[in-house]
Amino acid sequence: MNIQQTHHLLGRLEELPVGECMELLAAKRVGRVGVSPSTGPQIFPVNFVLHDGNVVFRVAPYSRLAGLLDETSVAFEVDEIDDFLECGWSVLVVGQAHVVVDLTGLPHTWAERPHPWASGSRDLYIRIDPTNITGRRVLPA
Repeated sequence: MNIQQTHHLLGRLEELPVGECMELLAAKRVGRVGVSPSTGPQIFPVNFVLHDGNVVFRVAPYSRLAGLLDETSVAFEVDEIDDFLECGWSVLVVGQAHVVVDLTGLPHTWAERPHPWASGSRDLYIRIDPTNITGRRVLPA
């Protein structure tokens, strides 16, 4: 199979404008945060909300993830894939993760804040301040 045929089977790839990336982020509640500590890259699924242009999620205060995040450069990814139609989209946020100390910077109501699906106490809020937001869509061939 040559490159043209492979490209045709995978559909058409297009870059998304930042505004559309933000709309797609705002519509989702689960994403993956990636960190790269000295032990090697790690990826964790989290429930999140988009608030004032930042990704906000909650973790257990003494979890492995909490220990990796404060003042750390991270990648955060959200996507939607249709295996049958071989199409979908992906948004990548790169930025600095910070432990939220001042809770006035969070969404005002409890209902607007992230609600983890995982059990246990997850009352440490983490905010990702984006430095770069990119997105791509794969359209059916």
